[in-house]
Amino acid sequence: MKAYTLGMMVLLGSLSSFPATAQEPPRFNVEATCKAAQPLSAQDTNPYESCMRDETAAEQQLRDIWSSAAVNQRSMCGQEAQIGGTPSYVDMLTCLQIAQGATPTSSSRRRKPAQ
Repeated sequence: MKAYTLGMMVLLGSLSSFPATAQEPPRFNVEATCKAAQPLSAQDTNPYESCMRDETAAEQQLRDIWSSAAVNQRSMCGQEAQIGGTPSYVDMLTCLQIAQGATPTSSSRRRKPAQ
């Protein structure tokens, strides 16, 4: 029973770091995320610029749907968008779109940083 209680406390503590009831989406440092972006194609000669364009578009779309997302969806997607230490509006938007049953938009493409 103690292990279960401790596990729940850790889970709840990690969820509380994300303000799911906030009126606005979280603020992410996407500049750092985009500095590690890899090209998506041979034509993608400036992956940082492309990534910033995608993240900016996703942030705007996220703001548009934020108030219609359920609190539990905001919380879950907020946590998911920060996995791996590279927070992304594209990831959060895609997660919310899927959670709401919508088809992810074209700006919902994810760039993985070099490992």
